[in-house]
Amino acid sequence: MKPLSHRALALLAVALGFALRLPGLGDVPPRWDEGWSIAHAALGVADLLVVTAADVHPPLYYLLLGAWQKVMGIDLFAARALSVMLSTTAVALAYPAAKVWSGSARVAVWAAYLMAWLPPVVYYGGVVRMYAAVPSLVLLAIYGALRPGRRLALIVGAAGAMLTLYHAFWALCALALHALGRAAWRRDWRTAGALAAAFCAAGALFAPWGIFAVPQFLARAATEATTNIGQQLPLDYFIRLGLYDLTLAQPAGPPALLSVWLVIGLGLLVGRGQRRKSTLPLAMIALTILGVAFAARQWAFNARMLIGAAPALAMWMGWALDATAHLSRQRAQSAWVLPSILTGMLLGTHWPISTDLVYAKTLEVFDPYNPHTYHQHIAPRARPSDLVIFNVLSPAGFYALDRSAHDPGWSYALTWDPVIEPRQRWEARLGQAASQHDRLWLVLYRGLAGANGHLRGWMDSHFYPAYAAWGEEEVFYGLYGVAHEAMRRVPTEDADWGEVALAAAWLPQRVAAGAILPVQLVWRAEALPDRNYKVFVHAVAADGFLIAQHDAQPLNDLRPMTSWQVGEAVRDNHGLALPADYRGPLRVVVGLYDPDTGQRRRTRASEEALTLATVEVR
Repeated sequence: MKPLSHRALALLAVALGFALRLPGLGDVPPRWDEGWSIAHAALGVADLLVVTAADVHPPLYYLLLGAWQKVMGIDLFAARALSVMLSTTAVALAYPAAKVWSGSARVAVWAAYLMAWLPPVVYYGGVVRMYAAVPSLVLLAIYGALRPGRRLALIVGAAGAMLTLYHAFWALCALALHALGRAAWRRDWRTAGALAAAFCAAGALFAPWGIFAVPQFLARAATEATTNIGQQLPLDYFIRLGLYDLTLAQPAGPPALLSVWLVIGLGLLVGRGQRRKSTLPLAMIALTILGVAFAARQWAFNARMLIGAAPALAMWMGWALDATAHLSRQRAQSAWVLPSILTGMLLGTHWPISTDLVYAKTLEVFDPYNPHTYHQHIAPRARPSDLVIFNVLSPAGFYALDRSAHDPGWSYALTWDPVIEPRQRWEARLGQAASQHDRLWLVLYRGLAGANGHLRGWMDSHFYPAYAAWGEEEVFYGLYGVAHEAMRRVPTEDADWGEVALAAAWLPQRVAAGAILPVQLVWRAEALPDRNYKVFVHAVAADGFLIAQHDAQPLNDLRPMTSWQVGEAVRDNHGLALPADYRGPLRVVVGLYDPDTGQRRRTRASEEALTLATVEVR
């Protein structure tokens, strides 16, 4: 029986790589970063680029995912399927790249199979993140740099890699040094000039984005470096982490790490005349680990940032395994004996990673969480015409995955890590949203922490809170009404509760059925209040039936009365969510009560509640 050709073996490696990336693709819940990717890619191109410039990754993957979602819809399986295809492409490209590097089709076949199996490549081949695309682009650049006449592949691969992951720069830098150095060593100045022109062209393609975004990226890194725990750790600590994380070997411990470097060490021992081949993968791996380790002291260390070195590791290990096969042939043994033993050792030491971690996708999971909680909180109370505002894109992505055609759309005002927008930007966006929607939802991840308080305070001051609740992971859910009708000032002469008086109140004369009735109050502290009374605002029908209400401490619980100063005027907005089926007059009444006892505070005139005005519901 005729043995399979090297190309046929490489095609089988592609099929194997594709199959290894499929298990559990639609079963594992979306992870935090995947939610970010899905929401980020759903933005318009201009907004996508602005948000990306403030993030830690370039825009190419988000643009590609955005185009994919426009065709396939927002679906977790479909989004992960894109990563599978991008990652499987790396298996196919490993064959020509390794062949032109090593000059051996056998090495190229080994490299293809290793790219099909490498745990980090398989892991991110099933995750909705840019790391799935990086190995393919780096391999394309390798092929273009080492194969004469294929400089376009170098330009596309290098520019694409830099526009997908900033840390791909380290592997590309090593590739440039190797290719230009080899041409200079041979005194092949024509090739050196063509290579230099190709690398410059790739840099020119990256330059517009670099000019726009890199200064913002570096400024953010410098700001956060002062509080980064990495500053307290030596560089060699991160280098050791990098050696482990090239194959995600950390969970399996030293045996997994040693098995990788034992294979490479044996290859170097027996490779002799071919050892110079190791300069390229060694340089790509070393520069990537050093670059990521140095950045970790300014930012953070993540195994995924090393993905640009994965092709070099696959090629180097492929070369080493082929060298051991050559040794077996020299000793009159089967060429597969020693490589089979080494391959079995690799698979055995990495078995817990390849069968568990790779498919559980738990590298970025630290605490129990429920990605469906956002939709579960909003959908029962929302209307299709509402708009949901998220303070971070990851929950927006989770919501988008669960959203049906009958659920409200979403927008964003980013006030939580990793991107905090300038206030004027989100104010303008929310002002535009308010001109188009009557009801707005605010979803605040981590509640009032950090810059979230500015957003919540702005919403409570400009709109009319009708509902508030707290959910898992300190998430605040608030429903707000927008006042589209003209507001009229109503009399408040008798609204005096002793140390607290109602200085002014505004309501519309009429409101649409099903809308949120806006009520704007202004309180004045006549003396220092001794307790935090709650304000109640009720909408009462002509027959005395309670139609809607809103209870909260002033400014939607943000300005409790014990925080007031004597003479201070405190604005206090309330929204009354009206049912869609009510028509007729509504009497709006206001009062105070003690939240601990439920006892209403009487006015100086001994009234439990005051009628502000009557509003007509059309």
